[in-house]
Amino acid sequence: MCNEHQKIEEFFRRNIEQVKNPIISSFLADAKNLYLVQNAILYPTDCNMKMVDETFQSHYIRVRKIKYVSSLIYYFSLDFDKKRRRLQNRYLLIVDNGISGSDSAGEDERIEEGLLDTIENEELFKALRKLTDKQLQILEMIYVKDSPIKVIAESLQTTPQNISNLHRKALNKLHHMLRKEVN
Repeated sequence: MCNEHQKIEEFFRRNIEQVKNPIISSFLADAKNLYLVQNAILYPTDCNMKMVDETFQSHYIRVRKIKYVSSLIYYFSLDFDKKRRRLQNRYLLIVDNGISGSDSAGEDERIEEGLLDTIENEELFKALRKLTDKQLQILEMIYVKDSPIKVIAESLQTTPQNISNLHRKALNKLHHMLRKEVN
């Protein structure tokens, strides 16, 4: 009995680095697996070695599956959060007076008025005044005139990507300015 115990201790002492490996230590943490390993150390038959090998393979596959699912959950949640933030940041600007009124004459007046004339919220008005002229013009064309980005790009003689970037920067700038005033 004492000789068997020394043999097992000697085996773990010789292989201390491998035993410290997280996957091996988690394998040996299970009493059933530890018993199989100790049995294979004491009686190194092909049958005992094969049982340890098969048990370790099933443990390894289970750990890999858990890691895979954990990674999926992590990256999916990051992606979901990015999509949610992108949608929230995309439509920050809400015009106080909607442009889709019941009479067309009132709608024409609003289109001719411009973006700053339709804003009643004082903080939003101040924030809009801090934008560059080009950013304000783009916001006005998008939200008041309801122009597509491609048409805006053609009228300003630039690319749709540039218009999208300027639009996004303007909305982010407004978001930060309004958030500062709230805090």
